[in-house]
Amino acid sequence: MKKFLAIKVFFWFWLTVLCTILLLISISLLQPDMLATKDISPPMLKNLFHLKKSLKRHIERAPEQSIEYVISNRRHARRAKVYLKHREAEKSLVSTQTLYEYDLALLNFAIDGEPKVINTEKFRAYGPLKIQLRGDEFQLFMVLDNREGDLFLKVRLMPQWLKLLVLLLASMLLSYWFARGLLKPIRQLQLAAAKLAHGKLDARANVDSRRQDELGQLGKDFDTMASQLESQVLSQKRLLADISHELRSPLTRLQMATGIAAGKASGDLDCYLQRIEKESQLLEHMLSDILQLSKLESGNNHFEPHPISLFDLLTPIINDAEFESQQLNKLLNTNELPEAVVHGDAILLNRAIENIIRNALKYATSQVSIICHIQDRDLVIQVCDDGPGVSDEMLDKLCIPFYRASQSRTPDSSKMGGFGLGLAIAQHAIKVHHGHIEFKNQQGLSVTLTIPLQQP
Repeated sequence: MKKFLAIKVFFWFWLTVLCTILLLISISLLQPDMLATKDISPPMLKNLFHLKKSLKRHIERAPEQSIEYVISNRRHARRAKVYLKHREAEKSLVSTQTLYEYDLALLNFAIDGEPKVINTEKFRAYGPLKIQLRGDEFQLFMVLDNREGDLFLKVRLMPQWLKLLVLLLASMLLSYWFARGLLKPIRQLQLAAAKLAHGKLDARANVDSRRQDELGQLGKDFDTMASQLESQVLSQKRLLADISHELRSPLTRLQMATGIAAGKASGDLDCYLQRIEKESQLLEHMLSDILQLSKLESGNNHFEPHPISLFDLLTPIINDAEFESQQLNKLLNTNELPEAVVHGDAILLNRAIENIIRNALKYATSQVSIICHIQDRDLVIQVCDDGPGVSDEMLDKLCIPFYRASQSRTPDSSKMGGFGLGLAIAQHAIKVHHGHIEFKNQQGLSVTLTIPLQQP
């Protein structure tokens, strides 16, 4: 039978109720004998007064007989026992010796009080009533055996604060236990979904396979979905990498043939061959970027981190950027480079930082700023341009391969605005160095790279 979640909720509700009751009973059994009182009913109060008159009448008629003898030999003595409580304990009298088996001291509190029904675990008493017998004053109680066996009597006798404490603790502990078991797979699904949303395709919920309810089935379905998604994405990336790799051989032969033909051609034919050579070089560059991105995404681009001087890493990149900015009639602003050492791969870091700076120069209107500083043992590089920026909803999509935010980020539509691979390569290159990239709109697009100085 399948264990549906509704059945579990129903079961745990009644289990909590049952365990709370059992706990109350268990704690009550550990307590000493106690009693509970309630108002006496009019018929029983009438019987108690009738017993008082009957006892006085019998004792007055038999002055030669002791009080104990009279109360022991009256009618109905076996059913309703009599206890005459005296202020001096040794003068108290009972109608039968079996009453001494009971803890009659529990009735001490009722002296001089109003008649009540007094319940204990073993007997039930009615009283007291003041009665004068041969010059002594007694408290009259009528005692009956408690044959009902009230299971919850001791629970009722417990102090209110103790009962409330037991109810709260039992319900809270059992409810927490149930809620923890219910929310654990939900939490696992939430964490797995968050990881999957951030591109970790190997994320799985790993919900306990023994769960047969809806949450267990949801966990299995989620893991199946994630496995299929991972398989499809990896297949797509593998196909793209394989195609790019296979295209390089015919492209190389095409470039060689074009070069040979260009050496023998003249006139208008030479212009066409130069155009073919330019486009083939562009295609070669794109294939190289795709293969590089494929290696970074698949994790096959293994490298041994080694110390790199920040000055040696950034100076050539900034010099190239200054030369390129002069050609574009744009201003490049930089600050003084801090003295620091980064542990990583110089080629990957160079490619990532260069791609971001070139992207900023391409879309800037008049100037680009590069600010480097050390913050909390991290290298922070901020590259800002004064271009049109991108819409806020597009910021998270800038690192998607072949994605362009808008036509505003490609001012001259007649020119090739890139393949949309530069930022994707930069993101993965920074990620393998345990860093991250953040995009913001600040009078243009602001890109912040954060790279730990010491690799974990």
